[in-house]
Parts: sequence; structure tokens; C-alpha cells
Amino acid sequence: MEKTKYNDNKLAEEFDLIMLVNDRHEKNGLPNGSMGTLTYSYTGMGRPLYAEFAAADGTRFEEPLAVNDFRVLNERTKSDLSLIARYLQKRKPFI
Repeated sequence: MEKTKYNDNKLAEEFDLIMLVNDRHEKNGLPNGSMGTLTYSYTGMGRPLYAEFAAADGTRFEEPLAVNDFRVLNERTKSDLSLIARYLQKRKPFI
């Protein structure tokens, strides 16, 4: 199988839409299934990646992540597109 950012998080890039796949960040209000945007991609040597998340009150914050804390969402697949659409429906409008 060819490695892509959808099956190897080390290939994830800034501005990729991601979803958390574990509860390691639940204490910070980010349970499994939380969606965010990768803001700093894989750096190697044990350094964290960073993603931006929106809190319930609309504020945004960055969270350091391990390479196995998330997966990159692929908007070209029906299942991920459905997840993205449900997420956007819950968000406050930009107006």
C-alpha cells in the first residue's frame, strides 16, 4: 500500500483537517472524535505536532498532539465527508 497522509500521520501537512482517535486530550475538552486543523506538522525527534481546535464558546486554542492521536480526514471519501458536514452543521455561523 502506498503511504499517504490518510494512512501515515507522519505525512500530514499544515491545514489538514484532522479528527482525534483517542481520549488522551479529553481533560482539555477534546474527546475522541474532536475535529481540528493541523497547524504544525510532523517534526520528528519526539517533538509534538500542533492542531487548532474551537471551544464550545467559539474561542480557538492550539493543542500539542502525538503522531498517533489523530487521523487526517479525506474529504473525497463519503464517510469522512459526512463527518465533516455534521461538524460544520454544529458550528456557529461565521456571520
